[in-house]
Amino acid sequence: MRGGFAHRASRNLKMTRDLEIRMSGRSVATRIVVGCGEVDRAGTWVTSLSPSACVVVSEQNVLAILGDRVARSLRSADLPCETFTFAEGEASKSGATVAALHEFFSRVGLDRRGVVIAFGGGVVSDVAGFAAATWMRGVRHVNVPTTLEGMIDASIGGKTGINLPAGKNLVGAFHHPVLVVMDPQCLGSLPPRDFRAGLAESVKHAVVFDEAFVTWHEENAGKILELDPPATEVLLRRNAEIKSGVVSADPYEETGERALLNFGHTIGHAIESASGYGLRHGECVALGMAAACRISQRRSGLSPAEGGRVVRLIRSLELPSTLGEAGAKVGGVDVDVVMARLASDKKAVQGRARFVLLEQIGKACLAEDVSASDVREAVEGVLGV
Repeated sequence: MRGGFAHRASRNLKMTRDLEIRMSGRSVATRIVVGCGEVDRAGTWVTSLSPSACVVVSEQNVLAILGDRVARSLRSADLPCETFTFAEGEASKSGATVAALHEFFSRVGLDRRGVVIAFGGGVVSDVAGFAAATWMRGVRHVNVPTTLEGMIDASIGGKTGINLPAGKNLVGAFHHPVLVVMDPQCLGSLPPRDFRAGLAESVKHAVVFDEAFVTWHEENAGKILELDPPATEVLLRRNAEIKSGVVSADPYEETGERALLNFGHTIGHAIESASGYGLRHGECVALGMAAACRISQRRSGLSPAEGGRVVRLIRSLELPSTLGEAGAKVGGVDVDVVMARLASDKKAVQGRARFVLLEQIGKACLAEDVSASDVREAVEGVLGV
């Protein structure tokens, strides 16, 4: 997808408010609505689904900051609604939380025509989506993301799941939401560190699929970090377009194209787990992308100039490309623990991790034959060993 976007950006501000992902060869579709104030209109959108009842799932801190706006909107639309909350953070992305949620569904009588609504970040959409996928063999769910990571990545594509001590997302299911409602105004409530962490997913989409979007990031880094409204709208819409295009063509990772969305995630997930989740997910993805660029220069022909361009983009958005740049956010990460986590990665084949590498910016490939020594050298490089 090289070329064009940088010149279309200003015109894209007038795009239609919503998009639709229609899955290739399947009778599954996701509607995506983007716009300021849409959280308070969620009830209008959900009404079109004719649910028998709704359960809003959220983290306690989200409701403390943003209020129970989704539930109020649902009740204003005369929709029966209950709310379930859990403690914030990766520790809640567990079987225990999902079991508690299933018990709640049973207690409030959620039936097959009910709808589960995730109101929060990536942890909320993962937990609520997985609970919906496994309740009565699957009920519909809606994502109302409140974080940048959620809007750009976690809420679109149907990946749901929970963590185990051995690694992230080892238990999960594909369960596509029927509706995603994005409200850029929610981003103003995020701590700066959390907002910056979400930008890693935008960098990923740009460097893998759209070189012109890389240029746009480079030219607008200051506006992005300042949450400039026009720049934020372009950021959200273009990311939604990119991920929608990939997901609609390969909704269940069957053809290989969707696997390219894992750029930076293989090593990133291993670092995140090995750090005891002391780093944000997006910070670990940024480290994973920097490591993947090191491997790409050895294995897939990425030029040092383009590898350096990716690293500079990461840094320009105030994300870490080495553990040292993450400052005092984590005490240290053991290389051997990271390598062990890579062997148990859910995408590994016979104990060997599968990597997404760059051939050039805007063109990526899958590699299963990366040597352990190349991986270890890249991990040591970003960890500063």
